[in-house]
Amino acid sequence: MHKTVPFVNLQSTENRDSTEAVDLRQLQDFVWRRWKFILLVTFVVMVAALVVMLMIAPRYTATAMVLLEPRKEKIFGSDTVLPELNLETSNIESQLSVLQSTNLLRRVVEKEKLEDDAEFGGQSKEGFLDYVLGLLRSPWRGESEDLGKADEQMSPETLKAVGRLRKALDVVRVNRTYVLSISVTSLEPGKAARLANAVADAYVVDQLEARYDAAKRASVWFSERLGALQEQLRQSEDAVAEFRKEHGLLATGSGDNRVMISEQQLSDLNTRLIEARADVAEKRARYEQAARVTAHGGNMQAIPDVVRSNVITELRRQQAEVTRKLADLGAHYGGQHPLVINAQAERRDIERAITAEVQRILLNLKNDYEVSKSRENSLRDSLDKVTGQTGQENGLAVRLRELERVNAANKALYDNFMARARITQEQSTLEEREARLISPATRPNVPSFPQKTPGEIVAAIVGLLLGVAGAVALDMLNSGFMSARQLEERLGYPVLASVPLLPAKDRKVENKLLDPARYLMAKPLSRYAEVVRAVRVGIQMADVDNPAKVILITSSVPNEGKSTLAQSIAYSAARAGQKVLIVDGDLRHCSTSKFFGLENAKGLVDMLTGETELERAISVHDGVFVLPAGAKSQNPPDLLGSDRMKAFVEHLRSEFDYIVFDSPPVEPVIDAKVMVGFVDKVIFNVRWKSTKRECAADNVDHFALSQKLAGVVLSLVDETKTPRYGHYGQYYGYGYYKNYYAR
Repeated sequence: MHKTVPFVNLQSTENRDSTEAVDLRQLQDFVWRRWKFILLVTFVVMVAALVVMLMIAPRYTATAMVLLEPRKEKIFGSDTVLPELNLETSNIESQLSVLQSTNLLRRVVEKEKLEDDAEFGGQSKEGFLDYVLGLLRSPWRGESEDLGKADEQMSPETLKAVGRLRKALDVVRVNRTYVLSISVTSLEPGKAARLANAVADAYVVDQLEARYDAAKRASVWFSERLGALQEQLRQSEDAVAEFRKEHGLLATGSGDNRVMISEQQLSDLNTRLIEARADVAEKRARYEQAARVTAHGGNMQAIPDVVRSNVITELRRQQAEVTRKLADLGAHYGGQHPLVINAQAERRDIERAITAEVQRILLNLKNDYEVSKSRENSLRDSLDKVTGQTGQENGLAVRLRELERVNAANKALYDNFMARARITQEQSTLEEREARLISPATRPNVPSFPQKTPGEIVAAIVGLLLGVAGAVALDMLNSGFMSARQLEERLGYPVLASVPLLPAKDRKVENKLLDPARYLMAKPLSRYAEVVRAVRVGIQMADVDNPAKVILITSSVPNEGKSTLAQSIAYSAARAGQKVLIVDGDLRHCSTSKFFGLENAKGLVDMLTGETELERAISVHDGVFVLPAGAKSQNPPDLLGSDRMKAFVEHLRSEFDYIVFDSPPVEPVIDAKVMVGFVDKVIFNVRWKSTKRECAADNVDHFALSQKLAGVVLSLVDETKTPRYGHYGQYYGYGYYKNYYAR
């Protein structure tokens, strides 16, 4: 349904909410409005929590610290056989499970004799609250959880003690360290410390026993395995020796360096043959080079072997000396001189000697080549002979090597097991701790549960939350309108004013208690008179071009202050110098007639039925003309909706400046809806904190459709409490208005 706002241009609620997501003033008002209720709920919850904590038997918690410390330096080297403690996250979690295992807790129970303890064995002394809180602390850990199958030989008393000890035990890892925190909770502080240390000691002993048992089992297994390996090694050695003896396979060396004689000979001959071939190739190259120089008539003295010959070198020196001598003699003597002839003969002898020496060197090169070739052929023949013999032995050698490899593997395995067996034997006698107690539990002086201060803080927080939730629920369950802003947002129509509730002490003037309307006349500058004037101005501003003269005041249900509002508006208009008529249109409940003392006088009904004249029915009271309801009528709607009623209203328009109709409420009767046709504007009255929202919304829409709704008035507002319901239209509190209008 489309709702129109006659004259007030309001900012829409959606726009206002979009720019102001959270109105802190509303939160402040909510707290100020419900702070007593919130504090009451908080106080009740705190008292209840304190009573509960006083009824609970105090418990004490003692904590011991155990360090998981595997040795980084291995005493026996890297061949340690026993498993070491792995400090990965999953393994540390496993250690936490070990600390809570049945076998370990059973040792503690038996050592501390908890079967006979009143707290852990037999009948527990804890009350109902203690039992319930115990279930809340460990809802998934019953007393006999996984204990029935742990050990069929355990007595019921031991099972019960183990289960209760497990409930009292709490084992956690301290942050990301290798430290485990072992906490035990008990009714007695000394017992808590004793049991925490007992659990820690049992865990350390369990770790030592586990290592000892593992070493013992490993030692027994190594002993059994060594016997079998020793027999296997003996058989493999016998097989190798028997095979050699059977096939006459001789070998040299020992151990891994042991080889066959034929194989060694073959290797030596092969090496010598390679060396001989290299020597033949070298000598053949030297000989062939000299042969090529000789065959082509080249300079024989350029051959490398000739050049390197000492004899040739000496002969060349002598040749050079004789040549020099011959040159000197030829320069002094003639060619036939005996000295020259002798020198020439000497040079020829030297040249012949050089030629002979060169021939000898060439012959030596040929001989050396032939000797090296013969040696190569001899080594090749020997190698072929040895190779044939070795080929016959290859099949036997393959089998022999296979037997020797098996024997070597058996020997290595036996030696390895022998070394590990000795290490394991030494480890079984060494008490090497991988877990140790670093902080024993001490006797606690303060109970760990219940902790009154933290408990009261939690109770205060819970109580505060419950109080706020209850206050919100109360506000949501309150069906009335708490502020003009709420009324305007809910109905969608302008609120002309919030008419304050006048306490009896404020309506006393000269020791005389006045009604609100007469109080307005006595105190024209009061806060109440100012609000009524604001209503009148709002009515006039609803249609500036055609100011309203006939005003209808109605409401949803009785006792909402509509009659008082109608009377106050009439007095306010009369105070302004207007000729005002107030008509009591509530023919069933004549509140206005009773206000003026005219409940038995002739009035509206008598005039409409022709029993009296208008002039006789109207009377004047304090400057206000009053038309009472008159006689009782059996059909008020028909009478009020008649043509005579309409003609009567038109006649009144010409006689008076301002006409106010006090009509019946809309919810029980339809009289007000019938009267809408002959009035100018309608004021819908809503009582503060009383009128139901749905009822007001449904009834005000009818007048809005007729385009005659001037606005809504929130009446009987207790201004001492209105700041708790928002500051819409109110910038100052009740005290400000009281002081201001008292001037």
